[in-house]
Amino acid sequence: MSELESLFTEPGCPVCRHVADAERRFFSWFVIESHTVAEVQAELRAAMGMCPVHARRSVEELGEGHVMTIVMREALAGARSAVKDNTRAGTCPACAAVAAASNRARSLLLDGLRNPAVARLYAEHEGVCLVHLLDTVPVAEPSTLKKLTERLLASLHQAAGPALVGLLAGLDTDAPRRAMWRERLPSLPAAGTTLERLADRLALDACPVCLETGIAARAYLHWFADHAAEADPSLKTDPGELCPAHLHDVALAGTSTASSQAAEHKRAARIGQLELFLGSLAHLPAPARRGRRSNSDPLDEARRNLLAAPHCAACHARGGVERAQRELIAASLALHPVRAPYEESHGVCVRHARALQDGAAAGLARHHTDARLAVLAWEVQETARKYAWAYRHEPTGPERDGWLRGLAQIDGRVFEGGPAPIGGHEVIPRNDEASRNDRNG
Repeated sequence: MSELESLFTEPGCPVCRHVADAERRFFSWFVIESHTVAEVQAELRAAMGMCPVHARRSVEELGEGHVMTIVMREALAGARSAVKDNTRAGTCPACAAVAAASNRARSLLLDGLRNPAVARLYAEHEGVCLVHLLDTVPVAEPSTLKKLTERLLASLHQAAGPALVGLLAGLDTDAPRRAMWRERLPSLPAAGTTLERLADRLALDACPVCLETGIAARAYLHWFADHAAEADPSLKTDPGELCPAHLHDVALAGTSTASSQAAEHKRAARIGQLELFLGSLAHLPAPARRGRRSNSDPLDEARRNLLAAPHCAACHARGGVERAQRELIAASLALHPVRAPYEESHGVCVRHARALQDGAAAGLARHHTDARLAVLAWEVQETARKYAWAYRHEPTGPERDGWLRGLAQIDGRVFEGGPAPIGGHEVIPRNDEASRNDRNG
């Protein structure tokens, strides 16, 4: 049995399963060996550590210890360089491994479907999810696209419940982690002036922009669930559809009614698009002779129409709050009643400090962020020193939580906008649902 055929022996998108296996292997080898490799450490430095998705997985699976101390040593060094020099951040090493696995799985699939026996086997399987079909659209030939689209349409007509969410949004092993951190976000007072409410956010050890954005994102998901439960007809007329991540978030944050409403809305839109795409493939003109290629290629146009990113109301709501809060920081930092508490606070994370490009506010925010990064780098180094045998007699201090605070200082999205979970050494209970999803792919 070939590697591709083995992926058809279990239900679910075969590409999702291949990618999930590759991600697991990355973290296994990262712990065993690759975190000590100079090239990997350089990648971590260039990327300021790992992206929020893989940082959350690292917190849960790796926890405190030598491995995360090395990760944060490189991440903090890279973050300081990025803040000072405004350099472009590199790619998260785990994301690079996932992208390579996705490309390999796509190649296996497209090459394999040229074999009639494999094509028949694929037709009997539920096929790839929408996410990975779209990944093949720019590169697959029309005959292969026809097979993939026909199989997905048949599966979309038949699927229900979690299987439908998986077909529309792929596998998302991070969704339970996002849900856990999202529900841990604090509730802030709604009363007071604009600056008083900003002061409330500054009083917490979190990026004020990420904190307000995370709270707003949670509020949207709860609002959607409530209105779905009331059968609000306006949800059916909302433009666009929820993106894959937010479809998974609704499935976890809301009721089965909310999940079903969001999935049905997306299914109806996508079935219509896929049927139009299939019709376009059926009516493609014969290939032009060499040297006579038309400026308007019907296949390219069909691909563009299918790949056009739909509007996601949840992303729009979150993005609007994030922009507004970033602009509030830029507008208010010149005021002493804001500047004074800001200088004693967590301040914005590196991501948002880098987004403030002009004016005194940008300079103040970057200087403040760099100073905090310097202290966090010392704490991580101090933690590493105390791991050494010669210093085993020294008690640990507050520096032991520096790696967690460093994650939040670099990118507040790691904990969905909330403060780092410090104050105890069993800080992160293993998320059983995430564990099952990771094991089951």
